[in-house]
Amino acid sequence: MSYNKLKTDFQVFLARMLARLPLPFLMGLGRLVGRLVYFLPNSRKRIAQINLELCFPSLGVSEASTLLKKTMISTGQGLTELLTSFWAKDSVLEGVFEIRGEKNLQQALEDGRGCLMLSCHTTSLEWGVRGLNQWAVKNNLPTGHILARQHNNKLLEAHLEQARLSYADKLIDKKNLRGLLSSIKSGHPVFYAPDQNFSYQAQFADFFGRPAATTTGTQKLAQKGVKVVPWFCFRTGPCKWRIEILPEMKELVSVSNKEASNQINQLFEQQIKQFPEQYLWVHRRFKNQPNGIENPYK
Repeated sequence: MSYNKLKTDFQVFLARMLARLPLPFLMGLGRLVGRLVYFLPNSRKRIAQINLELCFPSLGVSEASTLLKKTMISTGQGLTELLTSFWAKDSVLEGVFEIRGEKNLQQALEDGRGCLMLSCHTTSLEWGVRGLNQWAVKNNLPTGHILARQHNNKLLEAHLEQARLSYADKLIDKKNLRGLLSSIKSGHPVFYAPDQNFSYQAQFADFFGRPAATTTGTQKLAQKGVKVVPWFCFRTGPCKWRIEILPEMKELVSVSNKEASNQINQLFEQQIKQFPEQYLWVHRRFKNQPNGIENPYK
């Protein structure tokens, strides 16, 4: 057995044990981690600061500093939410989620086909996936499959795959179009968050007033007859979350590629503005830029 495998297995063991601690303790631990990250110099804090300055240019110095601090605290909570998503007991989820707009999902699944569950990377995204799938089981609906990029560490990916398969029946690589369409044809929703920087099959669309490399894949799927149903998960209290499912985006098939990308980004922007500190600002969203505009993270 290799040293890397031993190290990975031990780290996952510690994470599993941590995830079994009471939820209020974990959320408090996440806030503590976020505060430490805020006060210590690090690359993720710098990326978040740049993103917030780009997307909220009208904020004063004090307001910008407050939002950055809240963002790093929320990101810390997101780490503990992620651990809880992977390894907490099902009983932990009881009563912590408020589900809104459930009829929109039920209507989308009425004909026996699945749909694309469109969202963006809030810090509670994975936690919301597990919460929504648990709700689906209780309501005799098909559980959602997960479309995601595999982790570069294959040893860790094996553990994460095992964890995710405990609350999602199937994982689909983000480039596996055939697998995605197969899941939808079989009646399952597929969780999909296409809001990160793309370097292929992408075009620039407006996001908080900035050009952002945005995948054209969402509209292409809609044009193949895939129903696109937006949903979002936000933290609304110390141990409370709200999942909101919006009506199907039927208009995506009848507008241009550019307009479809703009509509999707504007939808994300509207949702993020409700809880701006809960978006994953530590990602280099504006890394790829049109000719003549410099990469802001250099």
